Amino acid sequence: MLSERDTVYGGATGVNWCDYSPFDPGVTRPLHEVTRREARAAFVRLMDARQERASELRRLLEGNGVVLTPDDAGLQVVNDWFRCEVEGVSGTGRLRNLWYAVVNDLALFLGDVMIERSPNLQWVMFDKGARDAAFQRHVIMGFTGVANPKYNVDVDRLLATYGHQIVADESVETDAFVTWVAAAIDKA
Repeated sequence: MLSERDTVYGGATGVNWCDYSPFDPGVTRPLHEVTRREARAAFVRLMDARQERASELRRLLEGNGVVLTPDDAGLQVVNDWFRCEVEGVSGTGRLRNLWYAVVNDLALFLGDVMIERSPNLQWVMFDKGARDAAFQRHVIMGFTGVANPKYNVDVDRLLATYGHQIVADESVETDAFVTWVAAAIDKA
């Protein structure tokens, strides 16, 4: 019997990785554990690599029959592909390591779509409190439709959590990418 994941995109038949090359952040520990200087350098490195990462993501998706476009229909196609293909490590609740790289690239793309649709938004290295889950991570900020000046969207964490839910066979939104972008724009 086919699961919903199998019927969404024709079945998880395995990803054609097309020599996909993950981003190297230049740090080996979680960002909340590194010095501010190391975190800032990793942030600058990531922001400088955005165009390259978009090209790498586009090449990966095209090698799997998916065209990357920033409109809602394009976001949905990529969302469907992700839901069908994302893989976890059995019994761990974690994604396969290479999928965290894809999550990072997809998060950059989705964040850039948010910024394109609402130019007051921007990528920021969150430094508003060491106890915050987003501390020293790349997040979207600049939301004027919320009272909290620290309000941010950690697209990378949001997407990784979504991937974890998918591999755990939990019920997930089928249009999450479109919904996330729309919610960000509503708060912008």
